[in-house]
Amino acid sequence: MCSHGAVAVPEPQQPDAEDLVRFVRMVSHGLRNPLAIATGMLDLLDQLAGAQLDDEGRELLARSSAAVHRTADMVLSVQRYVGAQHRPLQPGPVDLGEVARSVAEQLDPAVATVQVAEGLPTLVADRDMAEWVFHELYDNARRHARADGTVAVSVTAAQDAGRWWLVSITDDGTGIPAERHEDAFGEGERLDRAGGGLGLGLPIVRAVLARHGGEAWLEEAPDGGLRATTAWPT
Repeated sequence: MCSHGAVAVPEPQQPDAEDLVRFVRMVSHGLRNPLAIATGMLDLLDQLAGAQLDDEGRELLARSSAAVHRTADMVLSVQRYVGAQHRPLQPGPVDLGEVARSVAEQLDPAVATVQVAEGLPTLVADRDMAEWVFHELYDNARRHARADGTVAVSVTAAQDAGRWWLVSITDDGTGIPAERHEDAFGEGERLDRAGGGLGLGLPIVRAVLARHGGEAWLEEAPDGGLRATTAWPT
């Protein structure tokens, strides 16, 4: 038994927001590099030997490649989720129309087509975070595609009472039941259980809008599907 009395144990220090962002960025970078290498090697294996594999071998290769891609997407989602809440804003003039089109170009046109209307505003915002908003909302539309696996998306904007720019992303997919619209913004909510992911897409969108003094919500689209509206201060 110690004769010097109780030892004072210092309280653990909690990391501040910048430390958390740096840590997540470091871990994400460390994971994404080997995942990218694994993806490239699996693609190369498919090119070199895919035709020689039997049906079971091709299925195993396809499932392995899909799993690596899903893991990479999850790592990116975590990075965006933490950044949306804690990364210091880097504001500047952002043309939302240009951002919406740029992100749309990264989609597979055989799965999702995007029509961006003229007249989207240029606002003071964090460009990276604005890109995250469109990435996540396009991905949400893709996850709720029609029975044939495709979805059409339109992006429009309107000014509301001079205080807000309402930028809406409308799709013609299967939608989300009205009673689940608010639930969809919950952390870890995956309304499409077969689609994988961490359920962080819509929480990322709402967190980004909140950091910019705005809001995001879901509505049923007039002709079916889903409309996600983001309200950006003018």
